[in-house]
Amino acid sequence: MSGRPIPGIGHNGRPPLDDNPSPSISGQCKHCLHWKPPSLAHERAYASFRLGLSRRRVRRPSGACDCVLRQPGKPVAFSATSAEFSCLNFTAKPDTPRPTGGGFVTVYENGRVVWQGDEAMLPARFRTPEPGSPS
Repeated sequence: MSGRPIPGIGHNGRPPLDDNPSPSISGQCKHCLHWKPPSLAHERAYASFRLGLSRRRVRRPSGACDCVLRQPGKPVAFSATSAEFSCLNFTAKPDTPRPTGGGFVTVYENGRVVWQGDEAMLPARFRTPEPGSPS
């Protein structure tokens, strides 16, 4: 047998999963606070061109940044940049809170579907009281 350590059952040789994983920020412009993305119309036109749905040639969409730093000690400059570009003046965007709720709910009683619909429209008789709230 090889000298490698054997991971625990269900581990699959990978690190354990977190409940709230934080994405690794790559330093690319699409993750930078200074970067302004291209218009959605331009991105859609480029996507349809790439998929062959449009014959009209469309340039690869590029955003804009007014804080591009290419070399240390040089002044920052304005530049049109693609989402995958990275510079030395990277500042990560703050994490946006994940939306909660708004899901589709199915309520079962005795193995039968009693109610289906949007979570916000759930009738009060099917709601369970939150812990610590008065009933």
